[in-house]
Amino acid sequence: MSLSGTLRRRRQGVEATYFARKRLHTVSLPRFRLHGFTTEALREYGQGDLLEVGAGLSPYSATLAAVADRVTTLDIEDRSGTVDLIADVQSMPEVGDETFDTVLCTQVLEHIPDPARAVREIARVLRPGGCLIATVPHLSMIHEAPHDYFRFTEYGLTYLCQEADLVVERLVPTGGLVSFLAHTASLAMLSTLGSLPLLGPLARLANYLLLVRGMDYVDRLFGAPSHFPRDYLVVARKPNEPSGRRVTP
Repeated sequence: MSLSGTLRRRRQGVEATYFARKRLHTVSLPRFRLHGFTTEALREYGQGDLLEVGAGLSPYSATLAAVADRVTTLDIEDRSGTVDLIADVQSMPEVGDETFDTVLCTQVLEHIPDPARAVREIARVLRPGGCLIATVPHLSMIHEAPHDYFRFTEYGLTYLCQEADLVVERLVPTGGLVSFLAHTASLAMLSTLGSLPLLGPLARLANYLLLVRGMDYVDRLFGAPSHFPRDYLVVARKPNEPSGRRVTP
């Protein structure tokens, strides 16, 4: 196995430990910031029947259970053994029109060949007045290759929502340049020292204290998120009255 493959396998092992302890969001600063912003948005906008698109390991399951009346998970494959619907968000005939009050879609649109079509499908299954809560990367390493297609600006993200007749209510960067650099440092630490039997726990603690919590403060001061956003969070609402423009699937 190549060096990069070995490091990737070690990092995945460490992340599996974090996931088992429900601490996956503390692996790196971008995940920590993204989790905080998304949880806050869910508490404010999440309600009713909620669809989690690209659910994966469903890191927000506890929050979803607290804010929604019913949660349905959807993914292209069932990696966790808990996905309710196996479907492609670009075409979801399994889901009826105006079925959900909230749709959560985190770090998914960059892995979809046609994100505009996906957002239109999400708009179709939202009830009038319902909200899409989505996150996307702007600065990010290549990941989940070869299914890594896009990076987004606030203007492109706004365009996708508007083309689907969704009204943007909130669009914020969730981290800056320091967040991006700290993520790379965390991956390096967890793939090396963090995977060792004796030094691993100490390295993981140092990662959290220095590269997550410590760099969080630095990123807020010097990360320049308006120019170097690591990720974006958007909340977009489906109007109660149709715009009159036909949204094609």
